[in-house]
Amino acid sequence: MKRQQKEDNDALQWLFLETLSEEFVQQTGFGLYAHINPLDAHRVYAEFQENPAPMAHFARDYVRSYL
Repeated sequence: MKRQQKEDNDALQWLFLETLSEEFVQQTGFGLYAHINPLDAHRVYAEFQENPAPMAHFARDYVRSYL
């Protein structure tokens, strides 16, 4: 059970980082790591987990506030 939960969380984190990177590309032409480092990306993911907003909305709002 715990292994499946970890795999699900890892998949969700991967999907979140891909979504965030795509939003950066759409807004700037450059991906996620051209703007923030991996530690900050992990922090942003933790913020997302605490936020009830849908992933795409959170990513869009984060990129807009970052720029």
